[in-house]
Amino acid sequence: MSAPLAWQRQIAEAIAEADVAAVAYVPDARLRGIVAALPQDGPAIRALTREEECIAYACGQQAAGARAVVMMQCSGLGNALNAIGSLCIPYGFGVPMILSMRGTLGEANPSQVPMGRATPAILDALDIQAFNLSDPDQARVTTQGALTLAFSTGTGAAVVLDAILGGGREAI
Repeated sequence: MSAPLAWQRQIAEAIAEADVAAVAYVPDARLRGIVAALPQDGPAIRALTREEECIAYACGQQAAGARAVVMMQCSGLGNALNAIGSLCIPYGFGVPMILSMRGTLGEANPSQVPMGRATPAILDALDIQAFNLSDPDQARVTTQGALTLAFSTGTGAAVVLDAILGGGREAI
């Protein structure tokens, strides 16, 4: 595995600085660099098999008074919709998400395209503010802002990682 890219390290630093207790994620190549850059004494890292498990885990952390972040591919957002709509939103768990985009620029897998196209509209329909990240120099400030918004207001926020950032996509 290659060393995390600068933007991945910046996201990991923003997560650690926000006193996040846990990061739940479904493994993905682009997210792997963020996980690798998290400090050893930082948040607990939970690799789960389903995106809705990540949402439920993060809500449980927040119900217990801790902060949690969820990371997944945008294609997994569809799997998490019921957990977001029936748990996060009605109970005011502002779970920040970091979404690795698929189905967009340079995608070679046609099965990823529909969710890639639908992701912005799905987030909008759920009133989850999406912050697109395509400039690696904005990784830290964008992540800090999304975390502050979600944790302070109890509303959803998503940092959407544009494919242009690099960091891998197909290999896990």
